[in-house]
Amino acid sequence: MNWKRYSKVVLLFAKDPVHILPHAVISCVLFKGNKKVHIIDRKILEYDLLSNIDQAMAFLERHLNISYHIKDIRRTDILEIPKEVLREGLINAVAHRDYFERGANVVVEIFDNRVEISNPGGLSKGLRPENFGKHSFTRNPLIAGLLHRCKYIEKAGTGIQRMRDGMRGVGLPEPSFEFSSFFTVTFLRYDLLKDMMSELTSMTNAVVE
Repeated sequence: MNWKRYSKVVLLFAKDPVHILPHAVISCVLFKGNKKVHIIDRKILEYDLLSNIDQAMAFLERHLNISYHIKDIRRTDILEIPKEVLREGLINAVAHRDYFERGANVVVEIFDNRVEISNPGGLSKGLRPENFGKHSFTRNPLIAGLLHRCKYIEKAGTGIQRMRDGMRGVGLPEPSFEFSSFFTVTFLRYDLLKDMMSELTSMTNAVVE
């Protein structure tokens, strides 16, 4: 039996994949503040691969801030970090993690000032740090192919740039990436207090003028 191929099929189609691959879960954690000290909410996702992605997105949407944009008579809910950016980060972590590293999981962590998504495995084999974001190497081509067929991946090799463009598009810094034994992408959140103080200062200056 080809264990690598079998394990990928288990991740996508088994009813309870963690019974066979207990490390193939996504751990979602909400912290109070900016350090890993006080946990407010935690959820361990033990579903199939696609359901894990969807449930992790639901966790993020539940705990991030939403603004409301009204055009004509319809209201649009806008997440502070664009959904497509977070989704790219999640899919990248799931598609490129090392599924033979049994001591770690994909982790989604929400802090007051940032969101971090990490997966074990670091950069894919054959990809040098200086070429990151320019070239694409897939650690798990079977998973990537199935995600593409399920329309979770649009086009190979474009996810990193879409994350960068998406963050710039809402006035947030581009995501930062770290790779060692883990691959981590960090998205900075809006500093709401800073925005409020800036708006208050602008209003004060307008009154004075």
